[in-house]
Amino acid sequence: MTPLVAVAHGSRDPRSARAVAAVLDTLRAEHPGLDIRLAFLDLNTPSVGQVLDAIAADGHRQVAVIPLLLGSAFHARVDLPALLREARFRHPSLEVLCSRILGDDDLLVDAARELITDTGVSVDDPSVGIAVCAVGSRRPEANRTTGLLVPRIVAGTAWTKTSACFATSADPSVTSALGSLSHSGARTLVLAPWILAPGLLWDRACAIAESAPHVRIAATLTSHRAVARVIAERYTDAVHRVHVLRVA
Repeated sequence: MTPLVAVAHGSRDPRSARAVAAVLDTLRAEHPGLDIRLAFLDLNTPSVGQVLDAIAADGHRQVAVIPLLLGSAFHARVDLPALLREARFRHPSLEVLCSRILGDDDLLVDAARELITDTGVSVDDPSVGIAVCAVGSRRPEANRTTGLLVPRIVAGTAWTKTSACFATSADPSVTSALGSLSHSGARTLVLAPWILAPGLLWDRACAIAESAPHVRIAATLTSHRAVARVIAERYTDAVHRVHVLRVA
């Protein structure tokens, strides 16, 4: 069976790697015959190259790489494809298939909504204000994509007071988004991460939220079972050559 390599961003915060590893443990329990390995783009080991080298050394002729990324920024567009080309050059007999990113999959959108309700707010309460927080990017189009996610996350609810915001220097900031929601009449605010795993940037956003009144904080996406399910679907797509980047 084709091995699955899940490629995470990497973080200086060990909670991030632990959260991703826990998702993969769930995936292994659901697919006991599948060889699942974790690699990192930066800041953690093993690297993508190290894992692919090990897979080639084990005699595999094909591998499916699943980028655990929510946005199509530098790592997805430039960094990972270059690493995969390098591995393919080192191992010409290894077919490297790369799925599309996790992205704005409907399952993850639904998961974000469920994680908001897990904070104790009702989907029927119009006084709830939702600030959806992403990491933020230097690419304005990537940040606009986050803004487009917000109506999808609140679809089917009474939550009409909403905003996107960013944990980095992109606008609007967490502070300004929460302030705008309060001024619009929201009585209970929820900071909801469009962020895969815990980390230092999310901690910074949470610290801002905790200093404001009436703010609840939702958990990051890795705490929801949907992440494992989306990874499994990306793997199936890859081995059946659906939406796959073949690395030459």
